[in-house]
Amino acid sequence: MNVKTFVASNSKVLSKFIKDACTTKGMDTTFMNLEGNLFEELQLAAPDLIFLQASLIDKPGENLIAKIKADESLGGAYIVVFASRPEGAEFAYKVGSDGFLPIPFKAEQFDQILRSILNMPKEILVVSKLGELTSSLEQAKELFDFTVTWARSAEEAVKIASDQFPDLILCDYDLPQRSGAEFSTLIKRSHLLGQIPVIVFARTNNADIIEDCFEAGSNDVLMYPFDRAKHLPIIYNVVKPPKKGKRLIALVVDDSVTVRNLISKMFKQLGYLVLTAADGREALELMAQQKPDIITSDYDMPVMDGWEFCSNVRSNEETAGIPVIMVSSRSTVTDKRKARSLGISAYLTKPFTADDLERIVKTTAAQGLRRKREERLEKYASPDAMKAVWDVIAGIKDDPAPEERFSTLMSCNMCSFSAKIGAWSDAGKIVNELNSYFEAVMGIIIEKQGTIDSIVGDELLVRFDSSGDRLNDALNAIDTAVSIFEYLDNYNDDATELIKVRIGIHSDTFILANFGSKKHRLSYSMIGDGINVAKALQRSAGANGCLLSQATYTMIEDSLGELPSFDVKVKGGSHHVRAYQL
Repeated sequence: MNVKTFVASNSKVLSKFIKDACTTKGMDTTFMNLEGNLFEELQLAAPDLIFLQASLIDKPGENLIAKIKADESLGGAYIVVFASRPEGAEFAYKVGSDGFLPIPFKAEQFDQILRSILNMPKEILVVSKLGELTSSLEQAKELFDFTVTWARSAEEAVKIASDQFPDLILCDYDLPQRSGAEFSTLIKRSHLLGQIPVIVFARTNNADIIEDCFEAGSNDVLMYPFDRAKHLPIIYNVVKPPKKGKRLIALVVDDSVTVRNLISKMFKQLGYLVLTAADGREALELMAQQKPDIITSDYDMPVMDGWEFCSNVRSNEETAGIPVIMVSSRSTVTDKRKARSLGISAYLTKPFTADDLERIVKTTAAQGLRRKREERLEKYASPDAMKAVWDVIAGIKDDPAPEERFSTLMSCNMCSFSAKIGAWSDAGKIVNELNSYFEAVMGIIIEKQGTIDSIVGDELLVRFDSSGDRLNDALNAIDTAVSIFEYLDNYNDDATELIKVRIGIHSDTFILANFGSKKHRLSYSMIGDGINVAKALQRSAGANGCLLSQATYTMIEDSLGELPSFDVKVKGGSHHVRAYQL
């Protein structure tokens, strides 16, 4: 069997259980050497199937399963958590594993895992005192590859499931002696069978019955009569192989098992890895291990309610941008305003329909993905350039109109960097040196509200025009220059290669627009004679020196006082400008 397997365990006894099963199936198996190197060993092995001992991930710190799923080389692996303790199954699915294997286990349980990873024909156990459900599935077998076993009572079903370990159990709500909810409880509390999905078929859409089923751990509740077109895709979604490749992560926070199951199911159908928490404090502990891509949170919860939880999410710089859907029975205007004040992305009022949930989840998830793409793309273009691009993509504008904007422009260039390039033969050293410098300097620029318009070699062109106050923008530009010099003073104290820069600052009106060919390539940038002025000032500044133009100095003269000045010739022109030495 061509399946690469990795077993991670600190126990030789537990490892042997897994090893023997893998050997029987002829699988190529690798074992963990050092726990501290586990992730690196996984990347080297690139397995199809990973067995993780629960104790290796039941620790404070990073969620190892989420980390594996987020890795490009490992994201497609099927992850099974194994443990000897009864509560292991609940823990395994809480942290996002694809399966759970109790220790010791039966060969049929191992076969169930292989059916999932290899997409082999699935086994469905139908529990019904009537033949309607079984007959409907038998007629549909040509559409989906599965076998059907029939049990007439809950007790018979438990016996069959314990022998065969089916991939899915479908049961009537009305069973002899037990309800479908009671049967779900029986299965989900079983150490051996708890990981098997259960779908209940009911003949009424009574809300109490449906809630009882979800509270009992049922994966879904469907209504009779059986509809092949509607119900078969739902059944297939439960037993289909997990999505390959890197997966987005959803965190579902709610003290109601019913709501957690309902929302989790929706995310899983969309291909998400789902983490769940019963209250805000538990959710924050999970987020300390792994940052989700989207969150749904109940409002009223014990220990820590949704308001406090969302406040914590928004006040943390690392999580502030995560889209949050508030799920609440509170529906007053005040409650919704409070949610908006926290930056909640969407508000879903209980009770809600599956269609309401799907619409809001898909819309919010799409908005979150767009924000992520924008954040990534902003590393390659200025924020206003990105806005212009997204306006065109979204159909808001056909093409951004040219805009005249008053800005204070800063030209910052490293001294003698071209000479350094000529002296170095290692391209990697050149790039690392330059990027290390950019990393620090750009951080200063962003902090001071600057917009990086372009990077040409080792020169940065930066606009200051976001505050709405010309004087404030000019002062921000000067503050940026001073901060860059302070950074370089500290850097050069210990550096083997000294870095010095020249800076020119000029305030003027520029034209912002898309330049280039609509057919081939466009670049949203600026033009204007003021660019030449800023560059001329920069070239005339000494090492770690800064020159201001007359236009900039006039605005901030009261703040800086009298500065020495001289004339500087603008390249490509016959005129001179007055330069003031900062």
